[in-house]
Amino acid sequence: MAKRHIFVDNTEIVLIDLSGKKASVLNLTSDKIIRIQFDSINEMKLFKKIPSEKISFVIRGREKPLVFTKKKEREFFDVYKDELTEFIKKHHITFVNNLGKQTNK
Repeated sequence: MAKRHIFVDNTEIVLIDLSGKKASVLNLTSDKIIRIQFDSINEMKLFKKIPSEKISFVIRGREKPLVFTKKKEREFFDVYKDELTEFIKKHHITFVNNLGKQTNK
Protein backbone atom coordinates (compact mmCIF):
# COMPACT_ATOMS: atom_id res chain seq x y z
CA MET A 1 0.00 0.00 0.00
CA ALA A 2 1.37 3.39 -1.01
CA LYS A 3 1.73 6.20 1.50
CA ARG A 4 0.72 9.81 1.04
CA HIS A 5 3.45 12.45 0.99
CA ILE A 6 1.26 15.57 0.64
CA PHE A 7 -1.46 16.45 3.14
CA VAL A 8 -3.63 19.52 2.58
CA ASP A 9 -5.39 21.08 5.57
CA ASN A 10 -7.47 24.28 5.82
CA THR A 11 -4.50 26.36 7.00
CA GLU A 12 -1.37 24.52 5.83
CA ILE A 13 0.18 21.94 3.55
CA VAL A 14 2.26 19.18 5.12
CA LEU A 15 4.93 17.70 2.84
CA ILE A 16 7.06 14.65 3.54
CA ASP A 17 10.41 15.28 1.87
CA LEU A 18 12.18 12.05 0.93
CA SER A 19 14.91 13.69 -1.15
CA GLY A 20 17.62 13.68 1.54
CA LYS A 21 19.25 10.93 3.57
CA LYS A 22 16.49 11.19 6.17
CA ALA A 23 12.83 11.97 5.60
CA SER A 24 11.77 15.39 6.85
CA VAL A 25 8.35 16.89 7.42
CA LEU A 26 7.60 20.43 6.23
CA ASN A 27 4.57 22.30 7.57
CA LEU A 28 3.89 25.08 5.06
CA THR A 29 1.47 27.89 5.69
CA SER A 30 0.54 30.00 2.67
CA ASP A 31 3.13 32.71 3.53
CA LYS A 32 5.99 30.16 3.25
CA ILE A 33 4.98 29.10 -0.28
CA ILE A 34 6.28 31.24 -3.14
CA ARG A 35 4.72 29.20 -5.96
CA ILE A 36 3.12 25.84 -6.75
CA GLN A 37 3.58 24.59 -10.29
CA PHE A 38 2.14 21.68 -12.31
CA ASP A 39 4.27 20.58 -15.29
CA SER A 40 4.24 17.96 -18.02
CA ILE A 41 7.43 15.89 -18.12
CA ASN A 42 8.80 12.69 -19.61
CA GLU A 43 9.81 9.88 -17.23
CA MET A 44 11.74 6.71 -17.96
CA LYS A 45 9.86 3.42 -17.79
CA LEU A 46 11.39 0.21 -19.10
CA PHE A 47 13.98 2.00 -21.26
CA LYS A 48 11.55 4.40 -22.88
CA LYS A 49 10.24 7.82 -22.04
CA ILE A 50 6.57 8.14 -21.24
CA PRO A 51 4.55 11.34 -20.74
CA SER A 52 3.99 12.17 -17.08
CA GLU A 53 3.43 15.08 -14.70
CA LYS A 54 5.09 16.70 -11.70
CA ILE A 55 4.13 19.07 -8.90
CA SER A 56 6.80 21.56 -7.78
CA PHE A 57 6.75 23.60 -4.57
CA VAL A 58 8.94 26.71 -4.48
CA ILE A 59 9.40 27.43 -0.78
CA ARG A 60 10.92 30.39 1.06
CA GLY A 61 14.31 29.50 2.52
CA ARG A 62 14.92 26.51 0.22
CA GLU A 63 17.34 26.70 -2.63
CA LYS A 64 15.67 24.09 -4.86
CA PRO A 65 11.98 23.37 -5.40
CA LEU A 66 10.50 20.26 -3.81
CA VAL A 67 9.21 18.01 -6.60
CA PHE A 68 6.68 15.16 -6.58
CA THR A 69 6.26 13.10 -9.79
CA LYS A 70 3.30 11.09 -10.97
CA LYS A 71 5.45 7.97 -11.33
CA LYS A 72 6.36 7.96 -7.63
CA GLU A 73 2.99 9.21 -6.35
CA ARG A 74 0.69 7.47 -8.83
CA GLU A 75 -1.98 6.34 -6.37
CA PHE A 76 -2.64 9.82 -4.92
CA PHE A 77 -1.37 12.17 -7.63
CA ASP A 78 -4.76 13.29 -8.96
CA VAL A 79 -6.04 13.74 -5.40
CA TYR A 80 -3.00 15.94 -4.68
CA LYS A 81 -3.75 18.10 -7.71
CA ASP A 82 -7.41 18.57 -6.71
CA GLU A 83 -6.63 19.36 -3.06
CA LEU A 84 -3.80 21.74 -3.96
CA THR A 85 -5.94 23.57 -6.52
CA GLU A 86 -8.56 24.27 -3.82
CA PHE A 87 -5.89 25.39 -1.33
CA ILE A 88 -4.32 27.69 -3.94
CA LYS A 89 -7.66 29.36 -4.70
CA LYS A 90 -8.52 29.78 -1.03
CA HIS A 91 -5.15 31.24 0.00
CA HIS A 92 -4.30 33.20 -3.20
CA ILE A 93 -0.96 31.46 -3.80
CA THR A 94 0.92 31.97 -7.06
CA PHE A 95 0.06 29.02 -9.30
CA VAL A 96 1.50 27.97 -12.66
CA ASN A 97 -0.30 25.20 -14.55
CA ASN A 98 1.80 24.00 -17.49
CA LEU A 99 -0.19 20.81 -18.05
CA GLY A 100 -1.28 20.39 -21.62
CA LYS A 101 1.79 22.28 -22.86
CA GLN A 102 3.85 19.11 -23.34
CA THR A 103 6.73 19.28 -25.78
CA ASN A 104 7.98 16.20 -27.57
CA LYS A 105 11.74 15.91 -27.16
